[in-house]
Amino acid sequence: MQFGVVNRALKGETSCGDACFIREFGNSALVAVIDGLGHGIYAAVAAGKAVEYLEINYTKSLTEIIRGCHEELKTTRGAVMGIALIDPDRSALRYAGIGNIEIRVKSRSVVRPVSVNGILGYNLRKVREEEFPYSPGDIVILHSDGVSGKFDLNLYPPEFLGQHPQTIAEGIAAEFGRTRDDLTIVVARQDITEV
Repeated sequence: MQFGVVNRALKGETSCGDACFIREFGNSALVAVIDGLGHGIYAAVAAGKAVEYLEINYTKSLTEIIRGCHEELKTTRGAVMGIALIDPDRSALRYAGIGNIEIRVKSRSVVRPVSVNGILGYNLRKVREEEFPYSPGDIVILHSDGVSGKFDLNLYPPEFLGQHPQTIAEGIAAEFGRTRDDLTIVVARQDITEV
């Protein structure tokens, strides 16, 4: 599996309130984007606590991870999070998200995961864990609200999407990254040749 990451703080800040987590285990990969509420050091603390929880609990179900992060973040200002499990052996992509983290998937199948409203550490009403078909070559992108709502993965030509995930992440950040907010983009792809 190949990954690309862009993570940057709001212009003028030294701490980024966004974070990401990537862990490969077996043939699967767990990818998460976390956005601590607001920006600066306190947002970074909230996002960091979620990453610490993920470091220890990444093999749990996505629902268990979300609920566990909710408990861990109760002493912080809170965060939103999207988390995806890419499981090529099962040809499956699982997703659960709380708050305004977006996931975009370029696939031959129709894949439209949705995050539900809420804030980890404050109000977690429900967790919706969804499963979709996944094939090698599919591109999975998670990003925080530091990416403009105008971003549309379907507008990119195949030549761009065929590049390394790091190049894709940097291209999205350059074109659609907001300077008024922290930004995190994670791009994941298993090349067909990796099968």
